[in-house]
Amino acid sequence: MSSNVTRITQALGLGLLIAVFSAGCGTPGNTNSTTVTPSAGTTGKQEVSPGKSEDQPPNNTANPTAGANASAPKTLTAESMISASQLDEGIKAKKDWQIIDVREPSEFATGHVPQAVNIPLGSVEAQITKIAKDRDVILICLTGVRAFTAWQTLVSKGYDPQHLKVLVGGMEQWRSLGSGEVTESIGGC
Repeated sequence: MSSNVTRITQALGLGLLIAVFSAGCGTPGNTNSTTVTPSAGTTGKQEVSPGKSEDQPPNNTANPTAGANASAPKTLTAESMISASQLDEGIKAKKDWQIIDVREPSEFATGHVPQAVNIPLGSVEAQITKIAKDRDVILICLTGVRAFTAWQTLVSKGYDPQHLKVLVGGMEQWRSLGSGEVTESIGGC
């Protein structure tokens, strides 16, 4: 019974993820094809345009990096996406990745991917010197939308999009696979 519930929950989550990515920005004429989880060897130029109305920071503050993204790419290629299972395999294989979680510190403390460092989306430009240019950088948030915004910001600042990867489905997808998380207490509690 519980395995059926788990499968249904995962199917619904995947369906929601596909719907969010398929919706794009909601502008007429958006004809980009969508790919949610590319295979490890994918080299095609499939594109995805995550929706912008989801995955807002909990306090719903304005996105301070939005202006910097005006000329940034509007879509991710398959090479700029990573699935939760690919990330899990890479962590186990000790890949030389820099993993950055762009959620707010309170979200990060409730659970994050092992080895991830917290650089909130609003601080990405201010802390850009902490973000590697010489190795792959994995960007994570709750659903992938804020990570996509961080990706756009970094690309607009000269980062190679082939070395920036967005975790498709974010922490929601990571958790649905039962992958391990690190939690931290806030304020010494």
